[in-house]
Amino acid sequence: MRADVCTQEDHMSTPEPATRAKWLHRGPGVMSGFSTTVGVLLAVLLAAVVVAIIKPLTLVFFALFITLGLEPVIRWLESKGMKRPLALGTVLGVGLLIFGVVVWMIVPGIVQQVGQFVDTVPKSFDEVSQRPWFLHVDEQFNGAATTTLQTIETQVTNPDFWWGVGGGAFEIGRGVVDAMTGTIFVLILTLYFVVSLDRMKQAFSLLVPKTKRANVMDITEEITGSVGSYLGGMVVLAFCNAVFSLIVMTVFGVPFSLVLAMLALFITLIPLIGSVISTVLITAVALLGSPLTALFVALCLIIYMQVEAYVLTPRIVGKSVNIPGSLVLIGAMVGATLAGLMGALVAFPVAASILIIVKRVIVPAQEQR
Repeated sequence: MRADVCTQEDHMSTPEPATRAKWLHRGPGVMSGFSTTVGVLLAVLLAAVVVAIIKPLTLVFFALFITLGLEPVIRWLESKGMKRPLALGTVLGVGLLIFGVVVWMIVPGIVQQVGQFVDTVPKSFDEVSQRPWFLHVDEQFNGAATTTLQTIETQVTNPDFWWGVGGGAFEIGRGVVDAMTGTIFVLILTLYFVVSLDRMKQAFSLLVPKTKRANVMDITEEITGSVGSYLGGMVVLAFCNAVFSLIVMTVFGVPFSLVLAMLALFITLIPLIGSVISTVLITAVALLGSPLTALFVALCLIIYMQVEAYVLTPRIVGKSVNIPGSLVLIGAMVGATLAGLMGALVAFPVAASILIIVKRVIVPAQEQR
């Protein structure tokens, strides 16, 4: 009897093999799920941190790319027999001098034209509504053009609209202060990068094994040289575009020409689509004069775009960075979404650097397998 009871108790206390397997596998499963959850949370936290510091990171990259754009000029001066410290001082001095002269000559005119824009906006809408071409378009579309123009005029001339767009006086003031602070930060950081670029490269090379150090340095030199040549060429092209646009707008009497030329200088730094955006913007403002003026302005700018694409760009930029147009558009869109205009400017050099690394490191590694 006792043996039967013991046998029954042992049978009840000892789990079946399937039950035992469940208990054995439950621990690793729980740990695996916990590890996955922690990994996801850490990834989300890292993404939040990157989004929070995207602006200072963009400023750092912007300063670094300015440095890479100045490096070919410094190397050229060194090839002419000038010592590197003297070449650095010459480039920085000339750059600051040009920046000061441009600010001294352009800023007063821009401020004046912005004031004129604020004063003449209502008159401009009234003049456009009386143009024969506008009346013809309005008649063709049963008054839709007048309704659209009145809606735009109501929004533009409403102070509450600009207050809401700017976020109030405090937000506008903070934006101005942030812009000034960012500019000073970029200038100081660029000065530091220009002086210590060689030491930064050497310090970076120490982070890789000695057997791979020479290859890494070759790739680094290729990236800095290609991106630097590209950035220098793009600055020259943007300056030429802005000067040509200013001449065209002055000849045809397009209003606010200085403001539009300054915008064109920065917008055309965006590869592939910058010139198109600048042309559309200038043509739209030229419509305030007449459709014929806008047509001639658009034709001149389109012809210049072709000359820039097939004559100037191959000679100035050359083949410093060969990157597909689709990647240019994707990079510009992602950069603009993350950090506005500055992000769009920085996106292309970043994409070009990644493409060089893929070609020099990842592709050869895959070929050896």
